[in-house]
Amino acid sequence: MALAHGVAGFGFVGRGRELRALLDVVRTGPAVVFVEGEAGIGKSRLVTEAVAALAGGEVLVLQGWCHPLREPLPIEPVIEALRDRSPHLSHDAQLSPAVRALVPYLPELADRLPPDGAADLGEVQGGLMRAAHEVLAAMGSLVLVIEDVHWADEATCELLRLLATNPPQGLRLVITYRGQDLPAGRSVLGAPYRRPVGVGGRDIRLGPLDEAQVRDLTISALGRTAGSTLGRQVFERSGGLPLAVEEDLLALSDRLSRPGRGEVSAVFEGVGVPRAVREAVNLRLSGLEAGALAVVHAAAVLAVPAPQELLAALAGLEEKDAEVGLTAALKAAVLQESSAGQYGFRHTLARQAVYEGILGPRRQRLHLRASDVLIAREPPPLVQIAHHTRQHGDVQAWLPRAQAAAEQAIKLGDDGIATDLLQQLLAEPALPPGQRSHVALALGRIADHRIEQAASVSALRRILADPVLPIATRGEIRLLLARTLLSQTNVPEFNRETERAIGELDSRPDLAAVAMAQLGMGNSSSPVAQDVMWMDKAVHTITRSSDPGAQATVLASRITLLETLGDPSARELLAMLPRLSQDREVQRQRFRAVHNAADEAFWRGDDERARALLDEAERLASQTRTQSRLHSCRVIRLNLEFVSGAWDGLEGRLERIAPVDGRDEGVFHVEPFLIRALLEIARGSWVRARERLTALAGLTNQAFPPWEMVRSAATGRLDLAEGRGENAWETMQPALELLRHKGVWGWAVDLVPTAVQVALAGGLEEEADRLIREATHGIEGRDAPGAAAELWWCQGLVAARTDPPAALKCLERARARFQALGRVHRAARITEGVGTTMLTAHLGHAGRAAGYFQEATDVYRRLGATADEARCSRALREIGQERPVPRGRHSYGEELSPRERQVAQLLATGATNQDIAGALSLSVRTVEHHVAKALKKLHVTRSDVGTAL
Repeated sequence: MALAHGVAGFGFVGRGRELRALLDVVRTGPAVVFVEGEAGIGKSRLVTEAVAALAGGEVLVLQGWCHPLREPLPIEPVIEALRDRSPHLSHDAQLSPAVRALVPYLPELADRLPPDGAADLGEVQGGLMRAAHEVLAAMGSLVLVIEDVHWADEATCELLRLLATNPPQGLRLVITYRGQDLPAGRSVLGAPYRRPVGVGGRDIRLGPLDEAQVRDLTISALGRTAGSTLGRQVFERSGGLPLAVEEDLLALSDRLSRPGRGEVSAVFEGVGVPRAVREAVNLRLSGLEAGALAVVHAAAVLAVPAPQELLAALAGLEEKDAEVGLTAALKAAVLQESSAGQYGFRHTLARQAVYEGILGPRRQRLHLRASDVLIAREPPPLVQIAHHTRQHGDVQAWLPRAQAAAEQAIKLGDDGIATDLLQQLLAEPALPPGQRSHVALALGRIADHRIEQAASVSALRRILADPVLPIATRGEIRLLLARTLLSQTNVPEFNRETERAIGELDSRPDLAAVAMAQLGMGNSSSPVAQDVMWMDKAVHTITRSSDPGAQATVLASRITLLETLGDPSARELLAMLPRLSQDREVQRQRFRAVHNAADEAFWRGDDERARALLDEAERLASQTRTQSRLHSCRVIRLNLEFVSGAWDGLEGRLERIAPVDGRDEGVFHVEPFLIRALLEIARGSWVRARERLTALAGLTNQAFPPWEMVRSAATGRLDLAEGRGENAWETMQPALELLRHKGVWGWAVDLVPTAVQVALAGGLEEEADRLIREATHGIEGRDAPGAAAELWWCQGLVAARTDPPAALKCLERARARFQALGRVHRAARITEGVGTTMLTAHLGHAGRAAGYFQEATDVYRRLGATADEARCSRALREIGQERPVPRGRHSYGEELSPRERQVAQLLATGATNQDIAGALSLSVRTVEHHVAKALKKLHVTRSDVGTAL
């Protein structure tokens, strides 16, 4: 858990502004601060954080508490705060005899009083107040915190009013209270109060945490994966009340730590109302009359905010009596007006506490009355009607109502409610077999486009485990499972489940063709000839079906394969898919075809076409508001941003779609993590990049082939940069064999150029030549602009050893092609290569080569490619062509210089001095100098650099 200021408990979230305001006030005196908020809102936690922040300083902090049940002791909270505090009295403090009034309660004060002389104390209460005021004044700089002042007795209120009106010079008085629990008509200090001139202060009112803050708190307690999944549920149950949030998190933390806990999203099942919340609710209910209690019970059964007339009908009250009862419930803060004329509970847990306290027979009667009343409303709220029908126990009436509600939810795109209802229906033994198939398929289709891939697989496997499912229904659901497995990068399971589905779909040529086309899309490691064979079978089989959705699905899969191959006929087929259709499945397949075409265009290097197609795909995804579609579009957009050099803010965009510490291993995280690794290589974070690439190996080697090829090429580049070229060739062999086995050479994934460089570095010229021949043959007759540009690059690399002028021509062509494609970083790497070739072959004056190095350096600097820029700058230094530094060197003082910041950032990734020297093209000695200065300026050791930055 993330803890603030060393305070034990959950992370301190959502109160930073209030804490700063409180600390700003109490650091100087005199001051009076009021902190108001309902029970459990976090008043005490705010004070605790402030006290912890003040610990060790010059200001003494005393705390006292008011209690609902107390002993008959006047000003007890202040006496409690002063107990055992006499050592804090200043040594020169001269206490008057009046302080003797406190000695019976604080005997330690006796030694600090004059030896003789009795005070005329007058009445006891007044004497105690004067004595307390004098002792507090004698303590100097002091923060006095008195909590729960809504329970304060009259004497305590009078003393606090005295201290607030005439505070000792060093006193900062902090008062916490619940405004709604003050006795009717009473001010917090027992009388109206206004701060005198010269007395500072603030009125701080705490409200509930918002959803984002609750999610952050949940993540701090449960980790990012579970926290991100459960944050919304925690917020909905708690309404943002911190006490309820923390109670839930304690229960969830315990459940999530148990073995065999099941899905994270289902961990709330059976979690009851926290004891603290139940007690607070029961306390409020205890003061309500029968009419008010009837209204509260009606609101608890309805479970959603409702108007007064609906609450009255359910409670069985006349309008006037209902108004009186509702008013009482609002005054007691049991209910609230959530919007104009709509009344309900502040949070789910409060409603649940009330609901569980209603005895069974009355609860059933209220549910029956609710369903009858709601049926008469226009339009009828089908989900609520189904809920109340089930709760009053009429299963036969519930079945059609639940199905109608589920169909309405699907039509409106509310997959969450639809899923809940469909799962309830499948769990009901009384559901007829024909309806069971319909419900199972509806649930399967929802699971198919859920963004939580693991949850989708579990849901679909549970449906398949139903022994009474008809075989054709089983085949259709298995097909959905296979598609989800593919999204989860589980290609072997995808192939097995798809082939099983084909065997179960003999009676359904439409779905059998869809399954065949799914196997032939070209996005697995199977040879492309096998992909074409499956696709031909699908095209033949679909002729036996007149279903437009199935026809569109096969066509979309065929377009995907043809785009993969770089076959121009894909464009003609895409035009055959209607842009507008009343058939939702045809609409979905239009999106799928356009999305996949955009993705494959990107992998082939046709970025202009990819962007145009992606624009349409994003419009279609936005219309359906389907999260999985929106996410997959964002992944393509991130890829395009990376290759085009739109690196400013790219890390943040990657974090939003795939958090660094997230554990989702599905399709949406692999590519963002690959982009991160490529950024880290360019910026010199080689240790972190290698760790990331190694971690990705288990995901990419059985998934979409370009992923493994990108990973392998990036690893090869790292090996070359770190001087491990002798190992790089063997490391890259699996990816090269995958490329040869698959037979799709049009993917512009940097694999062939990197492999050629590695081969040449290891003296394997024949292997380099072989690769170029294979790649040249592989893209013949194909639309593969990126791979064609890579081939010019490779030819330039090989020719540089024997025919430098020809090499320069090839490299210039490759450079021009990548610039035309808009692939900025790749073009800069080739530009750098032109300069290197010119220097190595002594072609022309060094100044000409310097022009290429400088051009590449400028691009690298704009991108923030620190390691690449450093490499080019070193080349310029070595030929005496480095751009002169302006006169008057800047003095950074205690701030980090740009180079020191680069070094510190690499230190934070775990890099050694040797690693940093390699990444920034510096000597180890120079790096040691920068490291020492950075650590000194940051006042940290190497292990704490990341925190300091």
